[in-house]
Amino acid sequence: MELNIKNELEQLGATIKTDLEKSNTELKSEVKTQLDALQGQFDQLTAKNADITAKGLTFGEELKNQFSSTSPDVLAKGFKFELKASVLKPQADINPEYREGITGYANRKVNARQLFAIGSTSSDAVKYVKESGYVNGAAIKEEGVISGESSFAINQETALVKTISTHLIISKEMLNDVSGISSYLQNRIPAKLAEKEDQELLYGTGDIKGVAVTAVQFSGTTLTLGTGSTPNQYDVLRVAINMIAKADYTASAIMVNPTDKTKLELAKSSTGEYLFPSGNMSVAGVPIVESNAITEGKFLVGSFRDGAEIKERQGVAISYYPSDGENAKKGLITIVAEERLALPVYHNGAFVAGDFTSAMAKLKS
Repeated sequence: MELNIKNELEQLGATIKTDLEKSNTELKSEVKTQLDALQGQFDQLTAKNADITAKGLTFGEELKNQFSSTSPDVLAKGFKFELKASVLKPQADINPEYREGITGYANRKVNARQLFAIGSTSSDAVKYVKESGYVNGAAIKEEGVISGESSFAINQETALVKTISTHLIISKEMLNDVSGISSYLQNRIPAKLAEKEDQELLYGTGDIKGVAVTAVQFSGTTLTLGTGSTPNQYDVLRVAINMIAKADYTASAIMVNPTDKTKLELAKSSTGEYLFPSGNMSVAGVPIVESNAITEGKFLVGSFRDGAEIKERQGVAISYYPSDGENAKKGLITIVAEERLALPVYHNGAFVAGDFTSAMAKLKS
């Protein structure tokens, strides 16, 4: 009897031990599973926080995240949360699109040289013989009668070759580090040099005599419209073309300032109708060329290719000097842009210049 009780107790103890070991193993497994799940959630939160810190969130993005992670019960009762300055980023803090090169101001659309004939010279001066007068004695000759005598006068003129130049000083670092600086300089410097060239070709008073200075000045004596008429700018330009025609030249272009061309386009009749077509305008078949090279209120009509010629000794050249002065010590580079040219004006009468205000007054008188 005692032996049976002992055996039963040993079996019961073994069973309990087995159950305990089994329960302990299952508990450990369950605890481990839960711990792994918590660790996974923690890792996700850590990664999310790192991503937020690295990228930054806008206010809208952070608010959306808070709403999506908050239970509906809490939302119904109302809640608050803190937005940290280190987490949020400004809305404008976005990687910008980068445009290569340098964006400069616009260059002048039309330069005076585009209207002239262009030749070349290998000298420092251009000499030419210019007719200054002609007396025509041609007539019907009767037999035994001396024919009429003609005469002419000529003068030798000299157009000196002059240099138009400018220079800039920039650092080597700028030349090497600023994207597009070389192409910018190659485009911008000649364009600005051309503006000074415009001034000399049209209004020069030194060794280069501008064609607007040497031109025949507008006169209403060739044609007046009478006291009862109201002259406008179109009338002025048409009479100027007539003046050139009377000198036996053919006008090839009319240069006006963009503002004066606009005034022509906006001119209206007494009933409000536009008098002249807009766009590519012409007067008696002669095209109007608008350019800021011409002073506002002024005009120049001419047979540009017959009346004068640009003689180039040297076209526009851009040179770089790293050893100019103390450039080598200071890490600077001197950039020089220059051209050499002359402007022989062969026929003064091939050009007519003036200003609209006084010209309209002359036509009315």
